[in-house]
Amino acid sequence: MKKETKTETKKSALSWYKRMDFSKKTALWGIIFLLPWLTGLIFFFIRPLINTLWFSLCSMEMVNGKFTGTFIGLENFKWVTGVNPDYNRYLAQAFTNMIKEVPFQIFLALFIAMLLNGEYKGRGFFRAIFVIPIILATGVATFKLRESSLATVAAESVMDMKWLENLVTNSGIPEELTSLLVTYVENIFQVVTTCGVQVLLFLSGLQAISPTLYEVAKMEGCTQFETFCKITLPMVSPTILVCLVYSISESFASAQIKVSETVTQSFSSYIQSITFNGQAQYYGYGAAMSFIYFAATLVTIGVVCGIVSKGVFYYD
Repeated sequence: MKKETKTETKKSALSWYKRMDFSKKTALWGIIFLLPWLTGLIFFFIRPLINTLWFSLCSMEMVNGKFTGTFIGLENFKWVTGVNPDYNRYLAQAFTNMIKEVPFQIFLALFIAMLLNGEYKGRGFFRAIFVIPIILATGVATFKLRESSLATVAAESVMDMKWLENLVTNSGIPEELTSLLVTYVENIFQVVTTCGVQVLLFLSGLQAISPTLYEVAKMEGCTQFETFCKITLPMVSPTILVCLVYSISESFASAQIKVSETVTQSFSSYIQSITFNGQAQYYGYGAAMSFIYFAATLVTIGVVCGIVSKGVFYYD
């Protein structure tokens, strides 16, 4: 009797789930999988963001070992954008680097994903290899790799692009395009190490395309280029939008700025150097810098997604 009672209790507890239709079940599991992210967003992001906004509107002082803020409005923002001689220039550098890096990342990630999606022996091995950039993109691995003298010497010997620059210049291509091409080739290592996630996203998007679409295109006599333009590209367009959001965020988060002709520094390190220089008042300046940078990132993502989303095709 006890076993039967327990079984009936379990059935009654799951009956509400069985009565749900498929769309509600999908939404429920979606919320469950989002719970860890929502927890981190609420407790580890929104609260610091609100504190940063408050600090940016205050003049910070150290009183009895604690920071206290006096509301001063937009004075910190005026100092950052009007008095500080470097911030606007460094922000423009970060934005310019994003424009140069993100399209190349998307193109390279889609190209690699299409190669990995092909039918050939050993493709599982090659797919595993392209997970390595995701591991290398972690902070500790990247730091160790950059400080390695062997990696530096190898990069200098392999990435000497003077010969390519001379070749392209002599071919009659404009100097601006030549400089951009050489920059892409010189930064190929960095680009590959930061497009691992995009490769996986594109690979999952390519595998979700129905093979019948390619069979119909082949029967109609479409070329490979026509098949790519009329089937592959529209079908992965939602994935392109997702990868754009990720790539833009990653580009701004890891933006490198030129402090001088020979010295480069991450934008976040520059803000930290201003904020933590031993004077409490600079906490407000640093908070204003961070909030402007955060707002610039959001605006850029919003504008780009608003433009790209008009050409996104959703297949039902």
